[in-house]
Amino acid sequence: MQYVFNGMSGETMSVIHPGLFLIMQQFPSAKDSLRRLYRSSASFQTLCDDYQSCTNAIAHWTRSQQEQALERRREYQELKRSLECEIEERISETW
Repeated sequence: MQYVFNGMSGETMSVIHPGLFLIMQQFPSAKDSLRRLYRSSASFQTLCDDYQSCTNAIAHWTRSQQEQALERRREYQELKRSLECEIEERISETW
């Protein structure tokens, strides 16, 4: 979801969904396409949510001292790569 609000000096500011922001950091040259996809596609919005959850899980398992932490982190890193491939496909469909 993207929110628009007025700042203290009256300028309009927008807040980008955290998942979309993470994806824009990963694919900076495709920011415009990513914004369009997010606005027009519920399935892409879900993909952004999944990417954010996966990124959060990697951070969690990286900090974790639990026995299974390394294995879980690797699983989520693999999932993140898969999501990035899907995102690249969606971007290429918009060009």
